[in-house]
Amino acid sequence: MKRTLLAIIATAALAQAAALPSLLDTAAKAAEREAAALSSVACTETVIETKINQKDKAEEHRRQVFDYLVLLDTDDGDVAITESRVAQGNGRKSDARPLLQSTGFATLMMILHPYYQNSFEFSDLGSVEDGGRLWRRLGFESRPGERSPSILRAGAREYPLGWKGEALIDELTGQVATIHASLGSQLEEIGLESLEATVRYGPAASDAGEWLPIEAVIDLKTHHQHWHNVHDFADYRRFDVTTSEKREVPQ
Repeated sequence: MKRTLLAIIATAALAQAAALPSLLDTAAKAAEREAAALSSVACTETVIETKINQKDKAEEHRRQVFDYLVLLDTDDGDVAITESRVAQGNGRKSDARPLLQSTGFATLMMILHPYYQNSFEFSDLGSVEDGGRLWRRLGFESRPGERSPSILRAGAREYPLGWKGEALIDELTGQVATIHASLGSQLEEIGLESLEATVRYGPAASDAGEWLPIEAVIDLKTHHQHWHNVHDFADYRRFDVTTSEKREVPQ
């Protein structure tokens, strides 16, 4: 019985390994579609920042609301993502200093984008039911020395982040339901103990027709401080950029 059981387990593992390249290809195409869709819409982003003391009690709260959009540049085969935030009500960028500035997490699905896939080691973790649907669990871990879709700014320095975690994706469409990622290694030199992010995606109530970020939850701890930020993305609408050219005859 033990030999039979081991044979069945080995066969299942081989089947999952064989299916992984197809799964990654489907996820890559979905990530490309969703990145393009995200760069064609604007939304309202509500950010709730919480500073937590050493007794795990909320010490300070801050709430801000922004007009939010993402600009995607794929010229020359590279991928550049720029986030734009304008505080609502004043028509300019917010002057309020954040408790912890946590940006860029809405595009964490770029881990699955063809530009970044080679930076990660992926594993097929099987299927799980969530929300009445069956999802494929896709594990990932950064490969040392490869490009990262995320950086941490501390003062004047930037640190590429080595993520590891799990994504729930639709096996047929490659659409991402949830990504949970944590820092693969501690940045002891700046006192960072842990960094975790959970991002949910879903069909937005707009005419975009694609899945878009719904919520991003970020939790960061240092040796002496703890922050918990929640980003909510809602009210998606398409935006268009138009230009006009006027030619004048030299006088």
